[in-house]
Formats: sequence, structure tokens, C-alpha cells
Amino acid sequence: MANNNSDDIMRSALERNTRLLDRYRSQLIELEPKYLLQMAHLTTPATVWKYVESAVTKSKANLVMLDLEDSIPRGNQELLEQGRANVIRAFNELDWGTRLRFFRPRGLELDPSHADIAVIVEAAGSKLDGLIYPKIEDANEVRSIDETLTALEKAFGLAPGGIRIEPLIESGSAEENVFEIARASGRLVGLVFGSYDYWASLGMGASSYRADHPLIAQARGRIVKAAASVGIPAIAEMTTNYPTRDKSEEERRAAMEEFHSDALLALDFGFAGKWTGIPDQTAMAVEIFQTPDDEIERAINGAKQFLEAEASGRGATMIDGKMADRATDRLNRNTLKKAYAMGRIDAALAKELGVI
Repeated sequence: MANNNSDDIMRSALERNTRLLDRYRSQLIELEPKYLLQMAHLTTPATVWKYVESAVTKSKANLVMLDLEDSIPRGNQELLEQGRANVIRAFNELDWGTRLRFFRPRGLELDPSHADIAVIVEAAGSKLDGLIYPKIEDANEVRSIDETLTALEKAFGLAPGGIRIEPLIESGSAEENVFEIARASGRLVGLVFGSYDYWASLGMGASSYRADHPLIAQARGRIVKAAASVGIPAIAEMTTNYPTRDKSEEERRAAMEEFHSDALLALDFGFAGKWTGIPDQTAMAVEIFQTPDDEIERAINGAKQFLEAEASGRGATMIDGKMADRATDRLNRNTLKKAYAMGRIDAALAKELGVI
């Protein structure tokens, strides 16, 4: 009788825990390798064709975002039409190489009908990787965008779920809701931190902003954790101090040093890349967020040795004088997934190590 009771108890546990596991797994977003490479986002105003063309065809960016939000004065319909036309032309006519093709609509407050999305998806949806959506406040807003994209894909015969989303986290409310935002749609391929709008949302002034402020650090940590909880990269904020021509050589050098410092801070926090606004920043971001060769080599060796340990019946082992277990192996596989996406390890080795 006791055995029968135990069997019933275990069967019940299996049923409810299987549902739990299914729910946990459903929250993880399986990214195509190209979305793991977002070391440098280059944002450029959609209204200026020469900037669009240069960013798309000449930059070292992994992702180029054609901007319809900040680059267009509110209520200027003429510039809005010009920007939309340039976005469509860029998607349909330019050679983007391996760069991800994104644009930024004006956002919910300025465009509650999702007209920017509708116009561009209708004209160039098959060439579009995704959109970076500004000033998202909660998960329902993400679901609304998802619903619009689903309807547009169906209407124009596009692959379901093919157009991806990266929410911009730009307020205290968005920070509070960021885990729910991250889990709101399987279309997400990144979370982006907009630190200046975030700072403004706290009622702060420009003079008190600094990249290493504790309030900025708290937001960074929460965004990185939320992105990691669903398996997508977090992208760090813009550094707006540019080395412009009107500055002295010393001032230009200081501007690039500030960007370098900001990028290293973001890397230390766990961000996968950073927003940039000019080519020099873009090249520096790619260099800083690139995975070093020796780190990849250590991950390959560690993964091989752990597979050998498991094959011999051990769940933990010593590698280079340090204890290694499944947690260590997960860290190595994070590195190897990115290395495979970058073409730094080939498919045969990736398959051998269980990365693909």
C-alpha cells in the first residue's frame, strides 16, 4: 500500500514539475547566431541619406539603426516622410553585408497607431531584421507591438516572427518592469539601456549625470539580469561626448577616452555591446566587446575536458588546477556560442562540443 502511495505521489510531482520545466524553457529565447553579435550598435538619423549610406555600407557596426525618433522634430510631417522613405530605400537598395538591419519608430506617445512600423514593413518587411522601440514602459506595450507585427507579417506574406524587437529601457518604470518586458515576446533579441532618458525620468538634471552613478549602476544590473533571464544580450547606453571638429585635439582625445571608459564599465557589468553614434566609437566598441582569442581557446579546452570527465563518470573534475563542474561548463558554452556566431570556431568543432 505504501509503495502505491509513493507511486501516486511521484506521478503527481512529475506532472506538476514537468509543467514548471516547460514554463521555464518557454521563457528562453533561442537566438540565431547573428543576434549574438551586437558589440556595436550604430544609430544614424534616417533623414540624412549620406549618413544612412555610410553607416550601412562602410561602418564596422554589427547593427545599424536608422532613427525616426530623435532625429525628427515633433510634428514635422515632411521630415518624417523623408526619413521613412530613406529607411525603405536603405533596406531595399543598399548592401548591408552582415550588419543587422534595424530602425527605430517614434514610439507609443508619438505614433500610437504604429504607422511607422506599418509603412516600413509593407514596403521593405522582407529585408528587415527588426526594430528598436523607444520608451517602452511595460510588457503590454511589447505585446501590442508583437500583435501589430504578427498582423503585418500575415498581411504581406512574411515569415511569422521574422521581425524582431529590442526594447529601449529608458525610465524608472521600465526598469521596475524590465523582467516582465523581457518575457513579453519571443521576438526579443536584446534589451537596450537609454541612460539619459532614464536619468531624466528620475527628475535629475544634466549636470548631475555620470556614467558611474549608483542609480545608473542599479539600472544596468537589473537590465543585464533581465536580458540574461531569457537568453538575450543587453546593450549599453550612448556616450554623447563626441570628438567633433570644433574641439581641440586634447578635447577630442578626452571624448574618446570617456567612451573607452564607459565601454569597459559596461563590459564589466555584463553588457554584450554598446550604442555608438560615430565611426570611431563604433570601431572601439567592436574591439572592446570582441571575445579575445585566449578566452575562446580556454573555453574550448575546458569544454573538451569536461566532456571527457562526464564520459568517465565524473560530474566534476579539475581543470588547470581549478574545480570544474556544470556551472563552469555553462560559462564556457556562453563563450563558445558567441565564438561560433563570430565564425571563430567552425561547425564541426561546435557540434563536437555540443554548442550546436
